[in-house]
Amino acid sequence: MRVPYNWLKEYVDLSGISPPELADRLVMTGTAVESVQTLKPSFQQVIVGEIKEMVRHPRADKLWICQVSLGHRPATIVCGATNIKVGDKVPVARPGAILQGAVLEAREIREVKSQGMLCSEAELGLGEDQSGILILDPSCQVGLPLDEALGLRDTVLELEITPNRPDCLGLIGIAREVAAIFGRPLTVPSVNMEEGELPASHWIGISIADSDLCLRYSGRLLQGVEVKPSPLWMQVRLGAVGLRPINNVVDVTNYVMWETSQPLHAFDYGKIENQQIIVRRAREGEKIVTLDGVERYLESEMLVIADAHNPVAIAGVMGGVETEVSENTSVTLLESANFDPVSILRTSQKLGLRSEASNRFEKGLDPNQSLYALDRAAMLMREVAGGTILKGAVDIYPRRLAPWRLQLRPKRVIQILGCPISKKEIKAILGSLELEVSGEEPLEVTVPTFRRDLEREIDLIEEVARLYGYDKFPSTLPASSGRVGELSWEQKRINLVREVMIGCGLWETINYSFTDHKSMDKAGLKVADPRRHSVAIANPIIEDFSILKTTLLPGLLQVIEKNCRVDKENVFIFELAKTYHPRDGQDLPHEPRALAAAITGLWFGRFWSEPARKVDFYDLKGIAEELARALDLQEPQWLPTSCDPFYEGKCAWVEIGGERIGIAGQIHPLVIKRYEIPNEVFAFELDLDRILALSSRKKEFREIPRYPSITVDLALIIDEEVSYLQVRDVIQTGGGKGLKDVTLFDVYRGRQIPEGKKSLAFSLTFQEEDRTLRDEEVQEKVDRIVQELNRELGAELRSR
Repeated sequence: MRVPYNWLKEYVDLSGISPPELADRLVMTGTAVESVQTLKPSFQQVIVGEIKEMVRHPRADKLWICQVSLGHRPATIVCGATNIKVGDKVPVARPGAILQGAVLEAREIREVKSQGMLCSEAELGLGEDQSGILILDPSCQVGLPLDEALGLRDTVLELEITPNRPDCLGLIGIAREVAAIFGRPLTVPSVNMEEGELPASHWIGISIADSDLCLRYSGRLLQGVEVKPSPLWMQVRLGAVGLRPINNVVDVTNYVMWETSQPLHAFDYGKIENQQIIVRRAREGEKIVTLDGVERYLESEMLVIADAHNPVAIAGVMGGVETEVSENTSVTLLESANFDPVSILRTSQKLGLRSEASNRFEKGLDPNQSLYALDRAAMLMREVAGGTILKGAVDIYPRRLAPWRLQLRPKRVIQILGCPISKKEIKAILGSLELEVSGEEPLEVTVPTFRRDLEREIDLIEEVARLYGYDKFPSTLPASSGRVGELSWEQKRINLVREVMIGCGLWETINYSFTDHKSMDKAGLKVADPRRHSVAIANPIIEDFSILKTTLLPGLLQVIEKNCRVDKENVFIFELAKTYHPRDGQDLPHEPRALAAAITGLWFGRFWSEPARKVDFYDLKGIAEELARALDLQEPQWLPTSCDPFYEGKCAWVEIGGERIGIAGQIHPLVIKRYEIPNEVFAFELDLDRILALSSRKKEFREIPRYPSITVDLALIIDEEVSYLQVRDVIQTGGGKGLKDVTLFDVYRGRQIPEGKKSLAFSLTFQEEDRTLRDEEVQEKVDRIVQELNRELGAELRSR
């Protein structure tokens, strides 16, 4: 945001405040100043003169000999321009002046010595008009340097305005800040219009078809305008802020936009079909040629300004060439409106079209300022383009935005800022920002609609802090109760989970909470899968982030894919994060925490002598079991199942204590192929919240065993369809209290084992807490176990 110092002085008294001091104070109150630039004209030593006498040159009919007053003495200047007359004030370049890089010298023209030169806009570098001499405003002081008379000696402050302060995208908003900083009054230009008798509403009809995207639309008509170059003072100011002067009508809209932050647009009224303006959504595939000469295809989500048949402007972004103001325009429709910021941002991004208007609208402007800006523009346009302002504005404002109230506790201000600011000072600061303050404890603060960034008490405290002055806060140590915080039980458990996973050789990965449906397809999750029922993002930054993730597995597979592309094929990773699941009838989703792990490639032994081998399901199973031991959980049970994205027959539900906590298995080869992963991938995804709920908060201590244990190996031949869990349960029941551990250490199929059978070998550990077991007792228990296995499962003893 470019802020010319001289222009800013129209709204706030800056006497005694230099541009560097102004920049410093703005920075200290939260407005970044990127640069302070001094403007210099391209000419030097050109002053204001007044033509006192004109006579024809005796030797040239097309030349004039002018006597020009320069304040201290007259000068004789020969000139051939036809647009000058006695009494005109004009720019005079005396000998020694510099114009367009050249030094002017006195010279004789047809035997008459010319003591200078009267200058055109083009010669001064102030415009393109070179058809005649630049006629200055009659109020210009004779003898004054031209750059001073025209306000060309200026300093421009380049400010960085944060997105939450669109009110500061206009000079009045900046002036409001400056007035509050220095305690000086703000001067807002008054609007005193002389209107005609004809009502504007009889000449133009305005309607809003979508009030969600257009909050307000106002229009005024001006008859009999003369489109021509705008006055030099306006061109100079627009040039100082980086805008190219076009004509007086368009320049007025740009001038008022820079003044108030409210964009405006001028239409050629005669080109509007049926004298109707309709604010509506575009029809899919509709076309418009914008002012930059580009034909643009519109989508149904885009808002347009249309006449009875076609779009005439892209709302809040850019107008169309069909209704552009030209030198033949005599009746002008001025538009001032307020649009939904998200809609303008999306339209601008999709069309790849940015403008000063869209930059303001997409940040959210105050709808209550649009009528003031419209009237201000109409008044200025009548001054510079003539014509008559038709009576009344056509103003459509379906849902009026009213100021809102916030409560502010003075004690809370002191508590937050750590500085004893009095209630009187607080009221004065807020009042200087045009916030109405009433009451005592708490203060009732009425927030004007141009300050949409003020939503909570803490926002008001921030305003007090920055206007009070950050440099005034004393340097003190933060108040402390002396208590040192500690981690909760749950935080400690989560840290333990991380330690176990890292201890098992896995690296933690952190993925985005966002994904898209394409990633779910790639991971092999069918449309009917409950995990495809996801929470959609209302305004995704990119399409890849269009939904919240319901599972961590696609993210882990993407990480493995990226590692494999750079020849890192041995990948052992885990992720601990929230997943998001929609809840019927509720706005907020369910957010359970999940723990997922994925391993692929070669698993290297603990010692150099151990050969590397490919990872398998049992490596993954061992990680889950190690986690269960660390969290004092029962041993996980593995129940075969079928579930995407796992390989059928190589997938199992994971249960602890009869509760299902997750799923594990080998990722399906077709899924692996999509990710271009060269090796098998084994993964699990567990419900971390359920795991923590099952983990005991109490530590149980047991006495160290005083008596020795006895270990017995037991090998069984059993039907192929009988599972390990069935056999283990019978062994544990038959072994009774003295059986401390059951470990499966071998599974065999082959010679000496009948077809349809398998051999399972177990290691059984027996121990009593109050005495030493005898061999005979252990043998009785083993015999009883074998009998139970035979009776319930048809198992036969192979060997011990």
